[in-house]
Amino acid sequence: MDFPEFAVEERLVSDSERVAFDAFSRLEASRTAQERVDSAVAFADVLGNPAEFKQYVAGASGDRLARIDRLLRVFEENVELLVHKTWVEKSDEKRKEKLLEELSSFEREFRDGAVPQSFKRFVALARSIAHLLFGAQSHADDFLLYCFRIDPKLGLFFWYLGELETQSREEGQSAVSEDLMTTETLIGIYILSSF
Repeated sequence: MDFPEFAVEERLVSDSERVAFDAFSRLEASRTAQERVDSAVAFADVLGNPAEFKQYVAGASGDRLARIDRLLRVFEENVELLVHKTWVEKSDEKRKEKLLEELSSFEREFRDGAVPQSFKRFVALARSIAHLLFGAQSHADDFLLYCFRIDPKLGLFFWYLGELETQSREEGQSAVSEDLMTTETLIGIYILSSF
């Protein structure tokens, strides 16, 4: 049984959150830009505020780019605040510094349109944030279950991150388009900016 089935069977998610698993499947399978937008919005609406994400993937190009720019700034500010406010052991101070460097690199690559690189860097960045927040637990086999029990939306985000990790490892063998990677990265940025 895969994790979405387990989460539903174990009642780790509500009926409204169950749609996220289906929306993500539709997002991965989307053949057209409209299908991708509709699926991305449906997925992001479960984890964020309904109808809020659509502004980053639909509408006039210039307006959309300006909104994405603001989203990136909010994301950067939130991650920096999180890093600076999180207490860690002395041995993890270097990890915090590296996370801030990765954040700058990610933002630069994303803005420059280096989609595969920024996609992979986002996944690594989000995993580093998980380690910062949860320590060694973030590497445990039951981390996803742990997150779902804390908050189903947090669990859904880390499940999503796991799906992105799988895509990033399979990049050479699969046909993940840059448009899909961009959309998925935007979803991740949006979700982390909303927490």
